[in-house]
Amino acid sequence: MTSFGKILAGICSIFFVLSGVTAITLFNIERKAFSAETYKLAFDNQNLYERMPAVLAVALSTSGSGDALLGILATEGNIASFLPPQELKAVTDDVLDSTFAYLNGETDSATASLLSLKSYLAGEGGTRMVTQLLSEQPNCTIEQITQITLGLLSGGNLLLCNPPEELMGLVTPFIESQLQAMMNALPNEITIISGARSNTPADPRIRLDRVRAVMKLTLVIPLFLLPAIVVFAVRSIKELLKWWGLPILFTGGFSLIVALLGSPVVEFVINRMMKAQTSDFIPPVLLAVMSEAVGEITKQILKPVGIEGVVLFVGGLGMLITATVITKKEKPHV
Repeated sequence: MTSFGKILAGICSIFFVLSGVTAITLFNIERKAFSAETYKLAFDNQNLYERMPAVLAVALSTSGSGDALLGILATEGNIASFLPPQELKAVTDDVLDSTFAYLNGETDSATASLLSLKSYLAGEGGTRMVTQLLSEQPNCTIEQITQITLGLLSGGNLLLCNPPEELMGLVTPFIESQLQAMMNALPNEITIISGARSNTPADPRIRLDRVRAVMKLTLVIPLFLLPAIVVFAVRSIKELLKWWGLPILFTGGFSLIVALLGSPVVEFVINRMMKAQTSDFIPPVLLAVMSEAVGEITKQILKPVGIEGVVLFVGGLGMLITATVITKKEKPHV
C-alpha cells in the first residue's frame, strides 16, 4: 500500500509541475492581456500611438456627419500630420480604457470621447491645420477664387485649393466659422463597440468570459494536487518537505524557463485568443494595432511569471534543504 501510495504521489507531483507551470502562465495572460494599462505601456514602448490615426479616421468617417470639411480633415495622413501627439495619446487612451471596460463587463458598449479633439479643432489648432492643408494644395483658379468669394458672402463650402495671400484675411474667419459649425454637428463621442448585443444570449463576451474563467480555474488543479500528495505519501514533516519541495522547485524552475524562452508560445496564445474571441466585435483596424502590441504585452506577462518562478524555486529549494537538515539531525539517534 505504501509503495502504491508513493507511485500515486509521484504521479500527482508530475501533474502538479505540469499544471502549475500552465496555471501560472495562463493566469498572468488573463490578468495582463485584459488590462488597458498593459496596452498603454505597450503602445508607448513600441510607438504604436502613431498608428492610431487610422483608427480615428475610420471612426470619424462613420460618425454620421456628412460635412465635407470633416471628410477632408479626417484622413489618416491629415490626422497624423496635424494632430498634436498629446491629443492623439489622450484620445487613444480613452479608446483603450473604454474597450477594456467593455471587455471586462464594466460597460455595455465601448465609446471614445471626442471632446478634447473637438476643442482642439474648434480653436486655433484647427484653423492652423486647415490653413496649412490649403497652403499645400494647387493655387486656386480664377473660377475657384470667384466661388470662394461668393461662398464667403453666402456661407457656402470651403474649396480645397490655395487661395492668394490677399484673400487669406477673409478666408481665415470663414474657416473658423466652418470648423465651429462642424464641431457642433459632430457627436461628443463615437461608438467603438456597439452595445446592441450586450446582456443578450448573443453577447460576444459570454464566450470570452468562459475562456477567461477556465484560465483562472487552472490554479485550482495544482492546489488540489498538493493535499493529494500528503494523503498518498506523507507521514512526517520531513516527508512533507521532500514531497512538496521537489515539485514546487521544478514548477518554479520550469516557470522561469517559460519566462525566459516562452515568448513565441505566449504570443501565439494571445494572437489566437484575439482573433478567435474578439474579431467579431472589435473594429478590424483597432484589432490590427492591438495585435502589433502583442510582443510587448508578452514581455509584461512573462515578467511576473519569471518572478513567481523564482519565488517557487527558492521556496522549493528551501523545503528540500530543511528536509536534509532534519535528516542529518535524526541520524545520530538511529
